[in-house]
Amino acid sequence: MRRKDKEITNHLEVEELLTNALVGRLGTCLDNIPYITPVNFVYDQNKIYFHSALEGRKIENIKSNSNICFEIDQLISIIPGVNRPCASTTQYKSIIIFGNIKIVTDIEEKVFALNKLLEKYAPHSPRLSLSSGAIIGRTGVLSIEIKEITAKQS
Repeated sequence: MRRKDKEITNHLEVEELLTNALVGRLGTCLDNIPYITPVNFVYDQNKIYFHSALEGRKIENIKSNSNICFEIDQLISIIPGVNRPCASTTQYKSIIIFGNIKIVTDIEEKVFALNKLLEKYAPHSPRLSLSSGAIIGRTGVLSIEIKEITAKQS
């Protein structure tokens, strides 16, 4: 990280941001063409899970290249520069993650991840079970194994 003075080094603060952020951006690449997809996600024990269609550009990219970049941010406020527009600044927190992504095929892990997503985004919805075959069969789940993480704030 270029600006060490902006680095968030408190692990609990990083985990709080990972847990509470609502949208992340997944960066994949195929044939040197980058592709970014905004996703709802859940963080659990050094992994990031999200649901997905079973086909499409994101899936094709992942099948070809499992190396990814994942970004989340929290905009806190815009601080306008008084009488000097270029003196404006932004108060924020952000995280950049590098890792490997895989399509989850284990049914128990899929159900676990989907239920974690339900807890976060639809807390009043009923939970899935291993017998929820139709939903589980037509819903993809992807997991990111975090290799490197940096967080910063301003």
